[in-house]
Amino acid sequence: MNNYYFKKILSLLATLLVISFLVFSAFEIIPGDPALSRLGTNATPERIAALRAEMGLDKPFLFRYFLWVVECVKGNFGTSYSYNVPVMSMIGEKLPITITLTLLSMSMTMIISVPLGIALAKYAHRTFDKVGFIANQTIMSVPAFFLGILFTYIFGLVLHWFKPGGYISYKQSIPGFIGFLIVPAIAIAIPKCAMSIKLLRAAVLQEADKDYVRTAYSRGNSTMQVMYRHVLKNALIPLVTFWGMAVADVIAGSIVIEQVFNIPGLGRVLLTSISNRDYPVVEAVILLIAVVVVLMDLVTDILYRRIDPRVRRNEKG
Repeated sequence: MNNYYFKKILSLLATLLVISFLVFSAFEIIPGDPALSRLGTNATPERIAALRAEMGLDKPFLFRYFLWVVECVKGNFGTSYSYNVPVMSMIGEKLPITITLTLLSMSMTMIISVPLGIALAKYAHRTFDKVGFIANQTIMSVPAFFLGILFTYIFGLVLHWFKPGGYISYKQSIPGFIGFLIVPAIAIAIPKCAMSIKLLRAAVLQEADKDYVRTAYSRGNSTMQVMYRHVLKNALIPLVTFWGMAVADVIAGSIVIEQVFNIPGLGRVLLTSISNRDYPVVEAVILLIAVVVVLMDLVTDILYRRIDPRVRRNEKG
């Protein structure tokens, strides 16, 4: 097992290295000069050359990439071109906002989808299941940002349940901060809930037809005992895998929904930095998101192995 995880960690590190190279290379290929963007079109060639040297842009590409990777490992993502402040200080202030929004969305997805998925499987092919299927298919086709706009209009402008644009900082009030993020989190979670419910329903029905379920009933177990001790344990395996892969989508959804609800998280920093050609900030944000996604892949793999002992037995075999 130790050998397996050692190989897994090496694979994840290699993945991050490839991602970092692609991210750094992308901004080398994109037309435009950060020095010229910072100084303006009226700047003299001498001033542009001096600023490029100050920013380290006059050095060879591979040398700059190597230095950047070394500094990133140390936790130093450079200095913002636009604000002339350490990138990590900019991200550090916004990161808790996006992380909280992501965690709220994932928590809602898990809490809502499991009981509803079980309920639809329990009443499979009945009216409740048919109505749920139609609702599920409809919800899955609606993007999170559209739900965000719809919720802003209904709950903000019509019902006045919250103040659109009235963001409350976590430094000002933790309850107020969490309360403001509830509606955006719901907008992100609803499409993921629909997908999770559909996946869990199918997995429960598939497991319910297997021989071990009939054996469990023959031993006198009740329906509740069979469901929670046997069926659900195996049915959750594909769902856990889906949740692990869904983290990237939820982070992307959080970044988009921040624009809809005027939340000053990583989304605003990322979009502003892209428009200003503030490459150190953009590179750092994308790399941090990649790190989170890769770590979630590792966590998902660990949970998968814990839930399903057959994986470990196959590796030993």
